Amino acid sequence: MIHTGDRQPAHVHCYRGSRMVKVQLSDLSVLFRRHASDRDVGEAVRIVAEHRELLRRAWRDLHGKD
Repeated sequence: MIHTGDRQPAHVHCYRGSRMVKVQLSDLSVLFRRHASDRDVGEAVRIVAEHRELLRRAWRDLHGKD
């Protein structure tokens, strides 16, 4: 999920229940995690990597740059 009020660096929030992982789009680094296991983090990074270009385009559409 990309929040409209988010700021740089370009990133996405991955949610599952109360767990959240925030992944930076430029290098797939984990910026933040809440209640997320290592397995949750790995899955979030894998999914973001798989859809990275689409997510970067969406970020640019919302925020003008990435």
